[in-house]
Amino acid sequence: MPKREEAKPAKKEGSADTHPQEFVPHAVPADGSNSSKKTTRRRFVKAILTVAALATLGGYVLSRYISTQGAGPSLDRQVVMVDDSNVYGTAAGRKVNVGDLATFPPNSHWVITYPSSGDSKADAQPVDTFRKFELIRLPVELGGDKPAASSFVAFSKVCVHLECSPNYNPIQNVNPTENGYESGPGYTTHQNFECPCHGTTYRIPDGLAVDGPASRQPPPTNAVPMLTVSADDQGYLRGSLKIQTVMFMWA
Repeated sequence: MPKREEAKPAKKEGSADTHPQEFVPHAVPADGSNSSKKTTRRRFVKAILTVAALATLGGYVLSRYISTQGAGPSLDRQVVMVDDSNVYGTAAGRKVNVGDLATFPPNSHWVITYPSSGDSKADAQPVDTFRKFELIRLPVELGGDKPAASSFVAFSKVCVHLECSPNYNPIQNVNPTENGYESGPGYTTHQNFECPCHGTTYRIPDGLAVDGPASRQPPPTNAVPMLTVSADDQGYLRGSLKIQTVMFMWA
């Protein structure tokens, strides 16, 4: 497919996520260097949109679509490692263990790289945004205190609307009229994954767009791509793109 240059939307100020762990995507070089690799990854990530309603399609091995240059030896169930950035404190550069609630407490979030190079310092440098995922340990009310892989979700850092970079908002005031959320007795806040550019809001924990422009897109383009996470015998979290998906290619 012929290459084409894309202008990335500018990141607007005033995002609801004021957490210091916000990720800012690296701009594409003006000279177009590495454009081929970036285009390959872009097509790939756009192609993997989780569609729970289409689970009968079965698992589809998608790792063959990834440009593996710079990636580790295996893309299947890679160990999840937090990018080695000083904003992550003791979690920086660490492998994520589901039983370590002190280092990885509920309702917290970190940026991870998939596929990973195996070098957390190198992965923490500005790289293609399409390799970045936001790893979220769910709040206690959603089971985030369990020592299990089900306590975690990993959302792509690329919005399905116009490719801005969404961020996790761990404390969002409840709005009774907000789409996709139900407020119950005693609940004054909830969590969301929000794009600062045009206001698309993705629901926790399933990644469905419930507000903003992406929520008006047809399935499967109304959900953010996710990694499938699982835990190995030692409790370390692993990420995989062998998920139940449907291929949805567009330029």
